[in-house]
Amino acid sequence: MRTLLLILSTVSLLSLVPGAAAQAPAVVPTATSPGAKIRVVTRNLEPFSFEKDGRRVGYAAELWDQLARETKLDYEVKVVNTAAEIIEELKNKTADVGVGAISVNAKREEVIDFTQPFYDSGLQVLVNGGSGSFADSIFSLIGNLFNIELIGAFALLLVAMLVISHLVWRFEHPLNGDQWPEDYKKGMLESFWWTISTLLVGGADNKGPVGVGGRIVAIVWMLLSIVLVSLLTASFTTTLTVNTLKGDINGPGDLPGRKVATVKGSTAETWLNVKGAKVVQFANVTECVLALKKSDVDAVVYDAPVLQYEAGKLNDEKLQMVGPVFEKQYYAFALQQDSALRESLSQGLLKLTEQGVGNELRKKYFGEDK
Repeated sequence: MRTLLLILSTVSLLSLVPGAAAQAPAVVPTATSPGAKIRVVTRNLEPFSFEKDGRRVGYAAELWDQLARETKLDYEVKVVNTAAEIIEELKNKTADVGVGAISVNAKREEVIDFTQPFYDSGLQVLVNGGSGSFADSIFSLIGNLFNIELIGAFALLLVAMLVISHLVWRFEHPLNGDQWPEDYKKGMLESFWWTISTLLVGGADNKGPVGVGGRIVAIVWMLLSIVLVSLLTASFTTTLTVNTLKGDINGPGDLPGRKVATVKGSTAETWLNVKGAKVVQFANVTECVLALKKSDVDAVVYDAPVLQYEAGKLNDEKLQMVGPVFEKQYYAFALQQDSALRESLSQGLLKLTEQGVGNELRKKYFGEDK
């Protein structure tokens, strides 16, 4: 009896001590918990993720949907405005997966994780200066004929011809008044005719200097004419080729100091600032291309597949991609730092790649097979 009373007293005392009876910890739902929905964050950016007929479609959106089915994950989608917002949602752990054209880079790897890359991309330059209608080509040609370099060259040539004409008349009219009249206006007209004929065809029929001074000037002019014709021809050809056929921006090396549009907060903006371009920021790539069409900027730089797709929608022959793809980058699905989903999603992506899912989506949205 005493033993029983002692046991009961001990149990009563222990129940009064705080923390003696440990409570079971509450279960916190996670992305990998049974029945939990994966929180997907994305942004509207054709052709990778956008809304169409009430459905989310696009290369990345459809690839993610197949990947979710492959890994037996249920998910819900939240749409934000920028890639920076996607990164912030994952960093703050208010989302589990970021879907879209999200570039993998060292700065982002410091705060989030990525799956296996699913698309290799890079930056490219879009300009407005290709071949348009026949009338546009004619006006462009005329405009290039009257550029400052060619006008200056012809002005110098005209001055040289007037000087030579004056010297020939000065030496010849006292000796050969029939061909070089003493009257200055008439004499200069005759002399100028001889000068231009010598420049173009090497001389004038039945007309030439007879005095020593006139012949010395004539020899100098003949030799000078050969050089001038060659230089003018080269300058004329080069100017038309560069300005009419190619335009003045032919790749990333021509961008420093030029007004270039890109999307605010993108990797393209960082690259352009480093290279010394005059960056004009826009909310999306559509606004960038429209600014280019209105000649508000000289070029657009952005992710090559997105830029090609956006320019192709406008069906404008003047919009042309120039130069190579540069600043190679890769798109992947973004995850929280140390996400438990990384391994399973990367393995699922590899399976889908082996099944040719990526190639099917490339054909659907870019008309290409890789």
